[in-house]
Amino acid sequence: MSYPGAVWLAVQEDLYRGVCNDPTPKTLHSDSSGISTNPRGTGQLSNESVSRLDIFDDYFLSQCFHFTRQCLTFIVDCVKARMKKDVFRPSGDSASIEAMTLAALYFYAHGFLPRKITDALGLEHASASDAVNKVSKVLEDMCPHFITFPGTYDDRMGVAKGFKDISGIPNVVGVLTWLHVHVTPCPAEESLFLNTRGFHSVMVQIISDVDGNLLSVEQCCPGGTQEQTVWESSDICQEFNRLQHGQTWILGGKGLSKAKHVLSPVKSSRIKVDAATRFNSAHSQVWKSSQHVLGCLKTRFRCLHNLGAVLADNLKHVARVVSACCVLHNISKKFSVPLPNKLVLEHLHPDPEMRQEDEENFVDTEEAIEDMIEMCFGNSGNEWSQKMKNTEDIEKRSKQNGDHNSHQNFSES
Repeated sequence: MSYPGAVWLAVQEDLYRGVCNDPTPKTLHSDSSGISTNPRGTGQLSNESVSRLDIFDDYFLSQCFHFTRQCLTFIVDCVKARMKKDVFRPSGDSASIEAMTLAALYFYAHGFLPRKITDALGLEHASASDAVNKVSKVLEDMCPHFITFPGTYDDRMGVAKGFKDISGIPNVVGVLTWLHVHVTPCPAEESLFLNTRGFHSVMVQIISDVDGNLLSVEQCCPGGTQEQTVWESSDICQEFNRLQHGQTWILGGKGLSKAKHVLSPVKSSRIKVDAATRFNSAHSQVWKSSQHVLGCLKTRFRCLHNLGAVLADNLKHVARVVSACCVLHNISKKFSVPLPNKLVLEHLHPDPEMRQEDEENFVDTEEAIEDMIEMCFGNSGNEWSQKMKNTEDIEKRSKQNGDHNSHQNFSES
């Protein structure tokens, strides 16, 4: 996983110290609509500290918030603990924090927040937008705890082994891609947000592991920004430049062919040996896993289909929502929460045309990986072919069994 178990234990210990004194919720009774009522027969919560989660049955929770009850309880408790500890942010009581959190989760899941949900949660509809902003800020602050890059040699080698097992490429510790979310810029800034697929977006840099856990999320910027520029200005790139992550690679697309520490496919015009062809096939197999990761994010969090109006110099709000969803993605992976609907793979953005100066720099990058390609793919063509056949067999079996929860295995891409 992208985060050690000790982190989860520490978070749970911390949050339960903060909320364990809350009164035990009273038992509520569900009606046919899935919304529970109290024993007095009213559909509203009393002023007592009754958990909002008890208003809904399990099916309704899954449909509304796209999480299981156990996972929702963990998320709500984490937010409660963080708000109660933050002396700079008014926390409110446990019931109001829970209502705010569930309102935000509904917004992430559907991209809008109807009055019937805020009413059921006992939340003023006029304050719902403010509640989403507050909860998004809290979840964004949790990024360092739930989105972590492997920091030790053993952790890096554990992640790298997963990539090598399915592709044969050694020392890869993550797949680098960008999440693009539709936005509506002002007319004067439309060109800044126009991406390579022809729509206006903000882009967020994401690195994921072989199981689809997010290891790094940063750099929310207009969708027309060059990927090379985004990578080189990111914090994780600076860490690689300082050799903080040892002699390891990030796997990326053709648009990053001259980027240091990024392993890109060998350009077709420079392929001289069969080993390079086999390497490119293995690279493509891993690279397509990013379709799966981005698809999972947009399937669970429909707010990531469109985040509305934006200004280039004020992307804090949209960056906060994306970061919150990424934190929740990793939590859902930890709790093995199935996707709410059938996964729709995200289309990858086309790589930009390589400029002449990039062609010249590409020679150095190619020479740096030639030895690795020859060693891993030069004399093991049969072994590599068998590995790819095994991967395809696994994919076929998964499809035949109708395993809709197999999103943790990226080979379905």
